[in-house]
Amino acid sequence: MRKLVLLSLCVAMVACQPQEPPSAFGTLERERVLLTAPATELILTQSALVGSKIKAGQVLLQLDPKLQQLKVDKASAEVQRAQAALELLLQGNRAEQIAAAAARLAQAKLRRADSERQLNRAKQLRVQKLVAQAELDAAELSSQLAQAQYADAAQQLQELQAGSRPEQVSQARFALESAQQSLNVERKLLADLTLVASRDGVLEDLPYHIGERVPQGAVLAVIAADAAPYARVYLPQTALSQFRIGQQVQIRVDGQSQPIAGIVRKIATEASFTPYFALHQAERAHLMYVTEISLHTELTLATGLPVQLALPESADAAQ
Repeated sequence: MRKLVLLSLCVAMVACQPQEPPSAFGTLERERVLLTAPATELILTQSALVGSKIKAGQVLLQLDPKLQQLKVDKASAEVQRAQAALELLLQGNRAEQIAAAAARLAQAKLRRADSERQLNRAKQLRVQKLVAQAELDAAELSSQLAQAQYADAAQQLQELQAGSRPEQVSQARFALESAQQSLNVERKLLADLTLVASRDGVLEDLPYHIGERVPQGAVLAVIAADAAPYARVYLPQTALSQFRIGQQVQIRVDGQSQPIAGIVRKIATEASFTPYFALHQAERAHLMYVTEISLHTELTLATGLPVQLALPESADAAQ
């Protein structure tokens, strides 16, 4: 009988203990900026220490620029070649070329006049029957050839005097512009070999060391952005219908006596693996959905602090 009474008292004491309200758990996070390698090169220098505060535009490390500098020099030479080709077309033909064409035209004119005289003489002799018909035919052919040569020389002189065609000038301009854009691309790649911080924040990691050859696309630096943190909590499936994007909520952070206001900015559409800190013994079989909450706070809170989001009572009842 005594054992039965003691057992009843224990059950009553457990029943009277206040139960923890239903909550979703998570951590404080900050946006992480990953800076990657633009090319496969050696790390020459590192100008910042892991854990230090950095400013946007601050140099973090330098990759070997020798190969890329050669590419820039080559692209610069292509620009100069295209510029020279355009200037040649714009200046037109040299005066000596035009003078030589004019001289060839004068020679063709003299030959044409001489062939016409020879043809007239041959016609008169043929009328007098002093020459054969074949000689007259030869004189006519010579006159026709002289006339054609004169026309050809005249066209050549006109072409030299007219200068370059507009289409040729346009092609040269486009070629110069293309070469200039290629040079800009190579210069941009050269500048990217000097890795600079893109945002204010804390340098969290430098995975590689001086002297290592990093592959293209490898993460060279990790920056925790110097901005207000956000809460990443794991929402049980039973409470999913109680929250929506844009909803205002209250977050409790370890070490802070007052809750912090926030707005739900993202709710995952698919369930994810649940981290150990978000698991209660009674909730291990529940599906969890990653939820991000923007916080309205000017407090300097450390990344990784545990946070807690109170769930509506209806979600608790559904469990």
